[in-house]
Formats: sequence, structure tokens, C-alpha cells
Amino acid sequence: MLSKKITDGTEFVVFDMEWNQPMPGKEYPFDVSKLTGEIIEIGALKYVYDNGELLYRDAFSSDIAPVKYTKLHYHVKKVTHKKNADLLNGEPFKDAYSKFRKFCGDAILVGWGSSDPSMLKMNLEFFDMDSKLNMFFLDLQPIFSLFAGLQGTQRSVEAAVDFYNIDKNEIFHSATADAHYTGAVFEEIFKHNKPSEVISAISSSSIDPDVPSDFSFVGPECLDSASAFATSKSFMKVCPLCGAPLSVKIPSFRIRKSQYALLECREHGELFSRTRVKKNRAGNHYASAVMRFATQNDYWLVASKKEEFDKYGEKGKPVEKTEDEEKET
Repeated sequence: MLSKKITDGTEFVVFDMEWNQPMPGKEYPFDVSKLTGEIIEIGALKYVYDNGELLYRDAFSSDIAPVKYTKLHYHVKKVTHKKNADLLNGEPFKDAYSKFRKFCGDAILVGWGSSDPSMLKMNLEFFDMDSKLNMFFLDLQPIFSLFAGLQGTQRSVEAAVDFYNIDKNEIFHSATADAHYTGAVFEEIFKHNKPSEVISAISSSSIDPDVPSDFSFVGPECLDSASAFATSKSFMKVCPLCGAPLSVKIPSFRIRKSQYALLECREHGELFSRTRVKKNRAGNHYASAVMRFATQNDYWLVASKKEEFDKYGEKGKPVEKTEDEEKET
């Protein structure tokens, strides 16, 4: 799904959050699956896009006092370097979020990885607040990989910081520090690449976190893989959001055990699809398919697989043998 058009004056809020987790083995008077993490810190930086440049404007930081998970999980304590006493100094989540939302305005949210919006929405829903963010979100990690020539790999914020030789003056894994480092990487991406190409990548990768973006299909049992693959065709014919017919951008092709395609809904944008055939305990085949609104990783994946398919066919690129395997033959 495409975001709103990015023009001079478009604002971005690069943000990061830290959250505490339930203690293992402890019983809670509520369903912990509804709150797998309670937010304890939000850090953010605001930027504005102006004439091909990304300009820093403001910063936001808030420590939040948890009310459900009031003792730090050992892993969270180790990673964030926080102490239990630190949790007493925060403000209520509702107050912190209200200030953060005002800080954001109509900006596009930017984060490293896709987990923060989901966790934010979970906390909003759990505490009976409006869980709609009403903002687009951009995962910067695949954008970095694209422009760093590292498509298909996932790198940490620290790896990206090292890639651009950014000074590491703060300890990682605090929301404020990680937002700062993510913002610095965002700036470097603009500095080292054509702004028009960066904007194009951002536009095609921004999603609406209030709208479902991932969809799945599990087909019926079949006697062979070809029949199983065929059962997923109807799943990929219409947009899972509006039911409109999908047009084909890259026709379906099979390489090894997976089948790929790139489709498009006129209203909601391009969708990546992948179908795999599996076997159940009875030995029967069934299709397991996913379809999601495409981001940079998906574009790279389907394009690279199509290139491999065009060159080597359904079996894909031959796997090179090691020296030991060569000797055995």
C-alpha cells in the first residue's frame, strides 16, 4: 500500500520503544497474550523533507511507569541496562502516548524492524485506548539493505551505524539512543543516494499499520503437489481487503518448492505472494500460501527468484559442491 505523496514539508518521526515482558512462570490476573510487552520508554526524532534533504527538527523522550509488569524481566534488564527502580520514575502510559501523538502530528513513522507499531497498538488496545495510529509506517531496515547493496539480509541498527561510520556515543538498546542512531542512518541514506530514488523506495514501502497487510491460505488435502498448488489460485485472484480482481505484475512461477508472483490491486497497491506445498502426517499434499502488501524485501525477493528461474528453470541454480563432496564423486 502506497503512502501519501512525499513532497517538500513532509515530516518523518523516527521512533523506538522499549518494553518489559511478563516474568516466566508467574501467573497474572489477565491473558498475557493480550499484552506480551508493556512499553516502558519511547524515544523519537522529527525530520522534515525539504528540497532533496532530510532536515532534523525536534526530539521526544519519555520514560513510562508500567502498571502490569512492574519488575524488569532479566533479559530486558540485561539489554536495556535499566534497574527496577528506574520504572518508578516514569509517567503513565496514557500521558506519554498523548504527548507522543501530539509530537508526531501528521508525520510518517519510521522504525527499525516492524515490531514497534504492533506493540504500540497492542498496548493501546489493552489499556482501552484508540488503537488506530492514523499514520503510515516505514521499516527502515530493508531500505538500508537496498541502498547498501545488502538486499535479502537483515542487519541491526548497530551494523548500519558501522556501515556509515557513525560515531557511537550512546549505549544501544535505550529507546532514545536507538531512535538517534536510526535517525542518523536515515540521514546518511539521503546523503549517499539520489533523493528521488530514496523517496521512491520509501513510498513503495510505507504501510498503513491500521490495515491488515499479511494474509494466509491453507488449502485442502491433495494427492499430488500440482493439485495442491492449483488450490491456491483462487486465493490470489482478488484483493484480500476489497475483493477487487488483482492484475498480474509478475506472473506466477515455481522455483524449487515455492511458487511466487507479484500482483496489484488498483486501490491498495502491489502484493507479493508465495505458495509452498507441504505434506501432512497422512502423506497428503496441501498448499500453504502467504500474500502481503509488498515492501522492498519482497520486490527484491521476487525479482531475484524470477531472474534465477529465467536462467535455470524450475530447479533453480545448481548448488555448488564443496571440495570434500567433489573428492567423494
